Amino acid sequence: MTHPLTDAICEGLANTEDRPFTDIEMDNMRAAYDLGRDAMLEQVLEWLKTNTEDYVLEDYYSTYFLIEAFLDDFKKAMRPTTTTQENNND
Repeated sequence: MTHPLTDAICEGLANTEDRPFTDIEMDNMRAAYDLGRDAMLEQVLEWLKTNTEDYVLEDYYSTYFLIEAFLDDFKKAMRPTTTTQENNND
């Protein structure tokens, strides 16, 4: 599988008009992206483990999953806040 950060994307982000962007720098950029992606995946899995049951309603005949409420809360939980960003810079 190819990495989502292609050479063209890395070079576009780096703004390197004064010198060439090296393969090592592109590899480092991809490694940082992968670390962030992995950390976000862990946060997603933890949130799902903790919160999913809050959206299940059961009665005698059926079980319902509150999809819209789940998706709204999930999106809110996955958006970084200023506090989260500041804590990540430590």
